[in-house]
Amino acid sequence: MRKLIWGVVPMLVLAMVACGQESDTPKPIVPDDNNPELPGEPEEPKPAPEVVFNKFYKGTTMSFANYLIDFGLVYRENGEVTNPYASVKAHGANIVRLQLDREPFAEIDGVTIDWQQWERVVEDALAAKAEGLDVMLTLKPDYDKYTSTSAAHNNIPEDWKALDEKALGEALYGWVYESLEALHDEGVVPAIVAVGNEVNIGFMLNGTNDAARTARLLNYGHRAVRDFSRDVEVAIISAVHIANPAKINYIRDFKSNGCVDYDVVALSWYPGTNIGHTMGSFVSFKSMGEYVAKEYAKRLMILETAHSYTTGTVNGKWMGDWCDNSYNYPDWNDATNAENYTPAKQRAWLRALAEDVKAGGGIGLITWGTESLPDLLEGKAEGHGLGLYTYPAEWGYGSTWENNSYWDFTNDNNLHEGIDWMMDVE
Repeated sequence: MRKLIWGVVPMLVLAMVACGQESDTPKPIVPDDNNPELPGEPEEPKPAPEVVFNKFYKGTTMSFANYLIDFGLVYRENGEVTNPYASVKAHGANIVRLQLDREPFAEIDGVTIDWQQWERVVEDALAAKAEGLDVMLTLKPDYDKYTSTSAAHNNIPEDWKALDEKALGEALYGWVYESLEALHDEGVVPAIVAVGNEVNIGFMLNGTNDAARTARLLNYGHRAVRDFSRDVEVAIISAVHIANPAKINYIRDFKSNGCVDYDVVALSWYPGTNIGHTMGSFVSFKSMGEYVAKEYAKRLMILETAHSYTTGTVNGKWMGDWCDNSYNYPDWNDATNAENYTPAKQRAWLRALAEDVKAGGGIGLITWGTESLPDLLEGKAEGHGLGLYTYPAEWGYGSTWENNSYWDFTNDNNLHEGIDWMMDVE
């Protein structure tokens, strides 16, 4: 594997020194037998290939799958152990989402959480390619700090803290370009790239969430995506990832600060009281997609969402393991919603959401955490299975998302029908 250098390569300046000339006035170049043509103007660099939206993307994150398999967990379909990437493809997906972080997670209790690190991302991207699946890649240069009670997102990398804004942008450009180049060398070019994760919440924070600064820095990352696309002559969709549809007008602030060279507004959508996203002034994703196309000449997609398929419990807790879950929708504290926690309801809800996005000219829907499995294996002290973590916090052993998975932990991790929303949507 090639070694990546996450820095800015200084430009080499060539100094031409003229010696022994009779005059300081340069002599004109004239055609002769040895120089038959005058030098022309330097060629303009070719533009990146044009992005063409010719499919509706349907998929799931798959960052956790191979990480969990390495811990000894298994994915099943009809009672047989299966390759989850093959199952995703067979049930209608055409894309999976992966995330590459520049900074590693802190080790916790001797566990290295590597689902977002280079070697794992390459493994996952090649697994997707082997099944004929496209890759949506989130490139996350900043890092998150987790404690037992909180998460602080989008912190500037330690080795970049001393850089001024221009140098920071150049460092970001270099990391984005070299990451894509290295992945290309491994045989994979992502179909969609988002620089940053939920950038309205923050992006390489220096103490404040400054939309103008974020816009200026994103321009460096987006230019790296375009330059790489041009250099490898492969069209790549560039996306800006926003959390909460009600906050979509962050793209207006980005535009007013010159951040316009991208193709898609990608949304995280988690309704209900647990996270609390809303639609703002919009009545549907159809109307939102039409607005984004008219006002900003961008396309819309849902990059993160989920619907809980079960109220299954372990040891009296609303989860599949000993780790508190991050998101429950519909709300579990509403007893009248109990009938909505089924694979069939998950399938119907996701299908309706995808059709709504599609009706407004949107380009896709990718669910988050739907490859999650709980840590239920025997053999760890205090009954905590393998002691795996998916995030480095003392939230408990296991997964924070298995209640939204396409694999049913109440049925021996067998695939359930919720995944088939992707077969229902053309």
